[in-house]
Amino acid sequence: MRKFVMGAVVGSILSLSTVVVASDSIQTVLFPAYFTINGQHAETNKDSPVLNYNGQTYVPARFIAEQLGAFVDYNDDYKEIIINHFPSHKDILTDNKYPNVHFSLIGVYLDGDYTVIRGMLSVDKLEDPTLKEKRDIEFSLNFYDESDTFIGTASGSSKTGSSLDKKTISTGEIKIVNAGEVGDFSKFSKVSFQVTSFK
Repeated sequence: MRKFVMGAVVGSILSLSTVVVASDSIQTVLFPAYFTINGQHAETNKDSPVLNYNGQTYVPARFIAEQLGAFVDYNDDYKEIIINHFPSHKDILTDNKYPNVHFSLIGVYLDGDYTVIRGMLSVDKLEDPTLKEKRDIEFSLNFYDESDTFIGTASGSSKTGSSLDKKTISTGEIKIVNAGEVGDFSKFSKVSFQVTSFK
């Protein structure tokens, strides 16, 4: 009798765990589709299928984001998909001496007597495969008011923020970066971008 009861308990646990596993799965249908993005045909491959589930179309995030010019990364620690792109309503700034480096200002705000700047930084992939794929970049942002009077300069780097963040930026990557300086630049009208170090 004891063996029967133990067998029934183990069997119940196994059947419940099967139900739990089954509840985390879904059935989808491969959805034959192709994309036209800005008038250009863009075709997925077999590793990036389009799926249909309950009448909704699900597309591969990396494929769509990269077709739209975004950079995609994945943080396994947080199970986080990271998509960075230059906002279409913001200017993209470039230093003439470094035409492959681009910056876009996302936000400027005052924290006490310190101006904090957030932006997007990128380095284009270059044709020459012998060139370094990772760079350490430092830059400055010069702020001007509506009458073109210089307000001040804020410095930043390819490091995202904290001292634990990597300083390097890979070619092809679009990265959120910070800059800042003592003073109030929040009422600026114009800003220029200059690369001060490119290693």
